[in-house]
Amino acid sequence: MTTGFAPGEGIWTRAPQGAAEWPARWDGAVVGDGISLEIWLGPRTTAGARYFRCYLTTELGRPLDPVATGLIHVGPFPATNWVDVVEFNNIARFEDGRSFGIPPGIEKNIFQRFAEAVPPGGHLMVEYDSPNRAVTAHALAAKAPPLATPLGYLIWLVGCGDAFHNWYTPEGGREGARKLQGFRALDEAHARQRGMEMLAELQRFMDGAADLEWDVQAQTRPLAEAAIEELSARFA
Repeated sequence: MTTGFAPGEGIWTRAPQGAAEWPARWDGAVVGDGISLEIWLGPRTTAGARYFRCYLTTELGRPLDPVATGLIHVGPFPATNWVDVVEFNNIARFEDGRSFGIPPGIEKNIFQRFAEAVPPGGHLMVEYDSPNRAVTAHALAAKAPPLATPLGYLIWLVGCGDAFHNWYTPEGGREGARKLQGFRALDEAHARQRGMEMLAELQRFMDGAADLEWDVQAQTRPLAEAAIEELSARFA
């Protein structure tokens, strides 16, 4: 972990059971067969956002590292409600030396929990600088639409991909890693407008995808085709 803190070191406290506020509401959420979330709360920023860490609890015990670390902000206006996943660890390591990769289904279930805290008009941001997001980073650098990337498709699947913004040039270094920001539409009319825009973007991408490197095509074309089919069924 980049922050260098461990559970119990002062500023990190176990989320109270049964608490009604985010992110404590994720505590105990089942994300896989015999796998649930354990939430630790960190300090608040000067803007009022709360740091959080998500650990997995499994039949093998609890992995050494958090599966996710991030920030959450809850506010009175739609845009002031957001979750920012600053680190996602796709390898679960245990004290006895065992380890396993986080399956895509469990990752999706974890992000589904995050999306529960994002109301209409809010957003979910996820970094893509880490090694496990290399495919997304490569595809975005090749100008693939966010929805045609593994991370963008994941954000869309959990309901926070009605529109995207790619934060690929952090300004002044304060924003940190490159991030993909996915928005939840304000209403169905807003979702339709953005959905039709993304559908047109994906169709243009598919028209020129044959000119991309083979590995980018292999990773993005199936996702683009699936998204085109679903967006067409919903909006076209």
